[in-house]
Amino acid sequence: MDIRKILIIFVVGILFSVLVFAVIGAVYPQPKWEDFCRQERFAPQKVGGVPTEPKCPALEVSATEQKSCSERHGVIEYEYDSNGCAKSYTCSTCQYEFEQKMDTYYLYVFYISAALALIAIFLGLYLPASANTLNEWIGTGFMLGGAFALFFGTATSYTHLGRFVKPVVLILELALVIFMAYKKVGNLRRDKKK
Repeated sequence: MDIRKILIIFVVGILFSVLVFAVIGAVYPQPKWEDFCRQERFAPQKVGGVPTEPKCPALEVSATEQKSCSERHGVIEYEYDSNGCAKSYTCSTCQYEFEQKMDTYYLYVFYISAALALIAIFLGLYLPASANTLNEWIGTGFMLGGAFALFFGTATSYTHLGRFVKPVVLILELALVIFMAYKKVGNLRRDKKK
């Protein structure tokens, strides 16, 4: 086996799969937690010495407010004064909003990586090898890169796909890999007979 052929196939495959995720990062950047939630709500920490419990007035949240906050997928967050005493509270839904945005992000990662992977795979399958022997090497590299992109896109987004979508996606991807194998192996057998 020609080592140059193996190198070209792997380099094209790896570069294409990295390109797919670079495109995703450029077109649809990953949401940042800091854009949804603020961090300065935590109680101030005392520096040095033995920590003492300040005498703080009780700030209680009613059961109705707790239930209402919970129904909105929120948590009660307290704001503290300089003594470390809770002075007010709010119902924060920032974590839930961030998780919803991340779910959407991972679905787009799956859609974009799958679309680009399919383009690469079909380009690799139908690149005319008879016109130039280098086309076979590059085509195989695109198929490998498409398979990598499809695998990593699916693996990244798998937990965010729906319960019934997961097996359908895996069946379709398995069928695609089997189709690629028959198409390429069939072509190689025909070429050997010639």
